[in-house]
Amino acid sequence: MLSLSNTNENSIIFSTPIVFIILVIITLIRIYTLFISPIELSVDEAQYWHWSQNLDYGYFTKPPLIAWAIALSTNIFGNEEWAVRLFSPIIHFFISIILWAITQFAFGIKAGRIAALLWIFTPAASLGSFIISTDTPLLLFWSLSLLFIFKIFKDDSYISATFAGACLGLAFLSKYAALYFFVLLILWWVIYDKGKALTFKKLLVVLISSILVATPNLYWNYSNDFVTAGHTISNADLSEIIMNYANVIDFLSSQLLVFGPIIFLLYLYIIFNSFFKDQKLSLLGMLSLPIITLMIVQSFLKIANPNWAVTAYISATLMISAYAIMQKHRVLRLLTKFGLIINFVLSLLILKITLSGNFYPIHLKSDPLRKNLGFEILSTEIKKSFDNKEMSKLVFMNRGEITRFNYYLVKIDNKFKNKIFLKTKSTFPGNFYEKNYNYDTKKHKKDEKIMIIKRDLNFRNDFANLTNTKFIRKISTNTIKGLKRTYYLFEGIVK
Repeated sequence: MLSLSNTNENSIIFSTPIVFIILVIITLIRIYTLFISPIELSVDEAQYWHWSQNLDYGYFTKPPLIAWAIALSTNIFGNEEWAVRLFSPIIHFFISIILWAITQFAFGIKAGRIAALLWIFTPAASLGSFIISTDTPLLLFWSLSLLFIFKIFKDDSYISATFAGACLGLAFLSKYAALYFFVLLILWWVIYDKGKALTFKKLLVVLISSILVATPNLYWNYSNDFVTAGHTISNADLSEIIMNYANVIDFLSSQLLVFGPIIFLLYLYIIFNSFFKDQKLSLLGMLSLPIITLMIVQSFLKIANPNWAVTAYISATLMISAYAIMQKHRVLRLLTKFGLIINFVLSLLILKITLSGNFYPIHLKSDPLRKNLGFEILSTEIKKSFDNKEMSKLVFMNRGEITRFNYYLVKIDNKFKNKIFLKTKSTFPGNFYEKNYNYDTKKHKKDEKIMIIKRDLNFRNDFANLTNTKFIRKISTNTIKGLKRTYYLFEGIVK
């Protein structure tokens, strides 16, 4: 049997206490990094925070669990960026523990320790620990679902089946990509299992209990004309097919960074053999390869974001860990060790970038961090003009601006809550703000003073209900070296 350090079962370097201490230390460092990081909230993070201020069973683009999690952390610690993101490193710690438990339960104690280390240092978990996204709780409950499925294999218990379904329902409340688990579990049962490890009754219990847990969001969608389902379908819109091989190459290249270059290639090496080993490995293969394949097809027909296949890497981590102790091939052992080292280095780089707010010593032509800097300073300037001019409403011109400015303005002064709107030309709402904060669909009082924030001086005649529109001032701040973020403030009076 293979240990990453040596063949000694009781190796000190990768003993159970040491591995657990590593997981705890890494998680604490990541939490501290969040606390001092200068990187401001992204568009999605700020929108999720906004949702958390008005808890519901669903939202325009996503199910509700992300908002519930942020509401919990911010109600305890306040509306700071680190508090909004706090659950991310904590959840990835628990995912590592769960994968440890699954792999130890199914393949042995050494495989469990390997799985925990592999996950905590994957680029997906490293980056995911510093942002709050729907993928994070999805991966947690996906892992828990898999843990209870494996328990069914051993105890054939209705309780395990109920818990597996409940966790799957919570995964659905996190992100609709949980549907992959539903479909692929059934497909695996039909093709490979046929009632041997998972009886039809237990499978039925899993599906029914998952639907029951997901019912609040299903009812919310029904009550809101299935607006979230419509948005999800539009994300994969194939009405304009591109059929571009370059997109496939881009997607596959991105997966080398999502899972780690060596570890991803190692997964591709072992995946096909896994389908023919046993029920456990065939299930892991079914819950990973079809997801990646589907995203490859999507990227060829249109485009696929790098994170869309992230659920595949839960099973991939377990498979690599299992093979690391089952195989005696020297190359496989070396690749597993080398892949873990590479991922550790990448995790340190991600940690450094988050800590400092820059990519130095790496020099990029287009630094993505510029998009998440400067909004808090500019919000302070907007507040000054808003107060001096005795304005009643603020209007922004696109979703990318209203999300961040809404967060920072409300954080500075709660009086801005429900006073910030979006000007859009869309006939049908395409996002949360176009549906709920559309300036043109709101009632305005005569002689109200409205402030409009734009990226350029060209005001145009977009506001038919305003008169006496005029330029107020220009506000600007540095983002990264040599670049500024600039806005122009206008005022108008409602006719």
